[in-house]
Amino acid sequence: MIWALLAGLICGFVGSIPIAGPTAVLIIERALAGERRAAFEIAVGAAIAESGYALLAFLGMTAFLSQYPWLLPVSRVLGALILLGVGLYLALARRAPRDPEVPARRAVGRALVVGLVVTGVNPTLLASWSAVVTVLHSTAALRVEPLDGFPFALGVGVGSALWFAALLAVLSHFRRRVHEATMERIVRVMGWLLVAAGVGLLAEIVRRHLS
Repeated sequence: MIWALLAGLICGFVGSIPIAGPTAVLIIERALAGERRAAFEIAVGAAIAESGYALLAFLGMTAFLSQYPWLLPVSRVLGALILLGVGLYLALARRAPRDPEVPARRAVGRALVVGLVVTGVNPTLLASWSAVVTVLHSTAALRVEPLDGFPFALGVGVGSALWFAALLAVLSHFRRRVHEATMERIVRVMGWLLVAAGVGLLAEIVRRHLS
């Protein structure tokens, strides 16, 4: 079980490094706005969702997707709409400058729910984690024991949260050195990149449907 926990920890940490997804961009946007607690809450919510999918994958729940094939295309459309929505929010929303010494007042847990929902509505993560689990089983890095799924999923969540904690520490240092107008431009550029990704994903879905 210790090996399962360590394997999950490494996979969760490494798997969270890419910052192309809407959850990661939201975390970066909150961090650059000086709302470190909200950013970390989003990260924790996303980590919980990742843990859930990792556990389901370990327990062999990929068959669930084959029983309901409509889930994959629906999740892709939903994912594209989330990319567009988050991207447009980041690119177009007006942000009034505020005193960095005054902490932002947000309801505790609200950002956690955002991270949980944005990550949790993507059942394609079940297929992704199934591929990871299959590779680990084939290399004998993990036992094919259902009980190992729980420490593995815990490791995935902790590893993901640790990566984002490290990222937030770097961004906090970066934020103190960069002018607020520059950070605003960075956030808007990231927003337009998400919009482009969402449009591209929708175009690919339409192309597959028509072909």
